[in-house]
Parts: sequence; structure tokens; C-alpha cells
Amino acid sequence: MNKIELERRHGTIMRNSFDLELINKEAKENLNELINTSESLYKCQIDEIVKDILKLKTKIVLLAGPSSSGKTTTSHLIRTNLERNGIHSFVVSLDDFFKNREDTPKLPDGSYDFESINAIDLEYLNIFVEELLQKKQSKMPVFDFLTGRRKKELIDVKLEENTVVIFEGIHALNPTLIKDHESDIYKIYLCVNADFTIGENIIIPAKKLRQMRRLIRDYNFRGYELSKTFEIWNNVLRGESIYIKPFKPTANYIVDSTHMYEPLIYANYLAPKLKEMDLEEAQDLFEMLNKCGKLKSDIIPTDSLLNEFINK
Repeated sequence: MNKIELERRHGTIMRNSFDLELINKEAKENLNELINTSESLYKCQIDEIVKDILKLKTKIVLLAGPSSSGKTTTSHLIRTNLERNGIHSFVVSLDDFFKNREDTPKLPDGSYDFESINAIDLEYLNIFVEELLQKKQSKMPVFDFLTGRRKKELIDVKLEENTVVIFEGIHALNPTLIKDHESDIYKIYLCVNADFTIGENIIIPAKKLRQMRRLIRDYNFRGYELSKTFEIWNNVLRGESIYIKPFKPTANYIVDSTHMYEPLIYANYLAPKLKEMDLEEAQDLFEMLNKCGKLKSDIIPTDSLLNEFINK
């Protein structure tokens, strides 16, 4: 039984770790090979998923995973690969089914709980899915994150005979999200699941690498200061433990989106910003990245998942 078969059978991915000293060495001596190997490790998993979808003739793909695992890029890469195989497909972001801001559940401190499954309009979503499967067409909302409200304009969506719909979002595997239709669904769980080690010591745990991704993405694309992301991170983790990770074992395939060379990018881009912060958690991340070599972000391939986080 090969590794992929074992991963499927046990509903979990065997935990990997990468030798940070060797990666630093390879970055100096064989950079192109290091990048190509990293990208291939990720994309080979996508190829396996597409083969499964084609074999099973799946109509609905659910792709979930915790924050900053790379859901957007992965879902669109699956779509592109399906198109190459003659299968029309489109991606539905569950973020577009968010309730209007005033209807969003709140935490005890009065702030909005965007991690909750109840932040999504489940009734609307189930109607949308039911209409797609029964009537082969429906209308999809578009959420405006600047106003915190659903736009008035709706998007007409049609399910042709040869079409796969990919739903991506942190709650995609939650059984209350899409009821029934189990035989029509292929489930994917995406995560950062590899630690970076030196000898027997874990230097960068997988969860910390994902936090680095989130810090950079929020800073680049959402206008958040690093302090804001640090402030909300514990609630993000709380939401994951309640609403996301319990459904990981139900996945047909679990993808590890870790790229071997990404800490070296963050050491060059994120570490200087962390160093200036008077925050213990920031200094901890800085010390982790201080053990990495440095690579400029312009070496990232144009089709890499890392572009979801880094502003080149």
C-alpha cells in the first residue's frame, strides 16, 4: 500500500517534517531544484484529486481547511486541471454566503464571530445547492467585504451535464452546510502539516508557519497591521478547533500545502517587521525565521500557491 492509499484509508496525512539546515543549503546551491521540488510535492496531490474526481464522476467538490491553508489557489487549480480533462467546472466561495454584518453572530466581548458556522446563511446555501442539483440552475449571491453586506446583483449559475461545482471555504466539510447528496460529493481537507526541524528540534511548527502566512496576507491584501492579526489569532484557532478540524476525518483526500522554501521567503519579508514589534509572540516568530536563509519573493513561480499570501 503506497503513501497516498494510507492517507486515504486513515483519513489523515502522515505528519512530515523538513530539515531546515538542508533547505538552507539547497537554497544556496540548488535553488531552482528546491523550488521545483516544493511546487511538485503540492501539485502532485492536486493531480491525484483530479484523477479521483474523474473516476468517481463527482458533481460536487467540497474543499475546507483552516485559515491560510491555501483554499482559494487549490480550488482554482483543481478547476483548471478539470478543464484540461474536458470537464467544465466553477468555484463557489462560501464567503459569498456570509450573512450581512448586522446578522453575524457575536463573541462575548461584542466583536463579530466570523469563524462561526452561523456566520453563513445556511438556508440560502442549501436552497442554492438543491436548485443546482434538481433544476440545474440557481442564483448565487456576491458578498461585499467593504460594506459587510450582500450585493443586490446575483450571479446566474447553470449546472451543465458535464460540470463540477467546487465549494471552498473554512466550513465546507461541516455536514450542516450541504445536507444530503453524499453520493454526489467529494471532500478535500487542506492544511499546513509539516514542521521545519534542525536535528531533533522543531524550529517552525506547522501552525506557526500558517500564522506567518496569515500575517503576511492580512498585511498585504486586507490592510491589517500585524498587531491586529496577532490580536485575532487565538479566536481563529478557537473557531478551527470547534468548526473545522472535527470534520477532517471525513475527507476523501487530505492535502498538505506546505512548501519547503516558504520560510526563507518569510525570513526576508516578514522577519524585519516582526523584529520591530514589542510583542513576545512576534519575537518568537522572529527567532524562528532568524534560523532561515533569506530568499526574495520574486523567485516564486507565477502559478505558486504562495502568491495567495505574498505581494511581489
